Amino acid sequence: MKVVNASPKVGSEVTIDRDDFLSGKYAREIQELLVERSALVFPGMHLDDEEQVQFAQTIGEVFLVGGDKQLQNISMDPEINPVADYTRGAFFWHIDGANDPIPAKATMLSVRNMPDEGSGDTLVANTYAAYADLPEVEKRKLEGIRVRHALEASQRMVNPMPTVAELERWQSYPSQSHPLVWHHRHGRPSLVLGATCFHVEDMPLDEGNMLLCRLQEYATQDEYVYRHTWRAGDFLLFDNTGTMHRAGQYAMNSKRLMRRTTLVGEEPVTAAEAVPT
Repeated sequence: MKVVNASPKVGSEVTIDRDDFLSGKYAREIQELLVERSALVFPGMHLDDEEQVQFAQTIGEVFLVGGDKQLQNISMDPEINPVADYTRGAFFWHIDGANDPIPAKATMLSVRNMPDEGSGDTLVANTYAAYADLPEVEKRKLEGIRVRHALEASQRMVNPMPTVAELERWQSYPSQSHPLVWHHRHGRPSLVLGATCFHVEDMPLDEGNMLLCRLQEYATQDEYVYRHTWRAGDFLLFDNTGTMHRAGQYAMNSKRLMRRTTLVGEEPVTAAEAVPT
């Protein structure tokens, strides 16, 4: 297994024997590298659906979409993706499942139809590294702050004037209160940000919004972001718990099609005082 880092703080290209990749021979090393580098691209893999699931099962439990599907189409074409309207939220920085009690562990994408040239990249921001680089006084200020996450928050970015029926549907999904700083079991804290942030709890709305905007702008600076421009056969894996991600803009009628597999989350978003010892 050969690893070449894309930048000092985020993203690596991994070259690996196909049989070793699918068998899980390097599953432990890949998981450790994922925590360290946040995003891993495996070029030229050309995985089919069965192979994508086979690899996913070497590093975690596959999340079943709709209760029975191991893969999901990511496309803006409603004939291919029945939740295409919801998918438009992918253009904004987010964490998969941030409005769930336990967010997804990792997300993986393989390209089926290439996006138009110059569009449809995938961007991953390393919020482990962003937190680590904060001044110590800033880190202390962030401890104890909690943020309410809700589907409504991300959907309002796409549709700021919903119908009553749309609003009722969004609000039917439970919101979640998470600490702003996630203290992971492996010891690396990360920032929990993104489009699902509804409001900072116990803080005036304007002040809380300014804090979230400032931190997100900071955490998505170029030095913390890996931008993947898709090539035929690419397979991208990213840690969902210490990152945010988004899609680069592309046309609604684009033929861009990804197949996504998500791993079930393994730990709740935990504040410092609740980390198991």
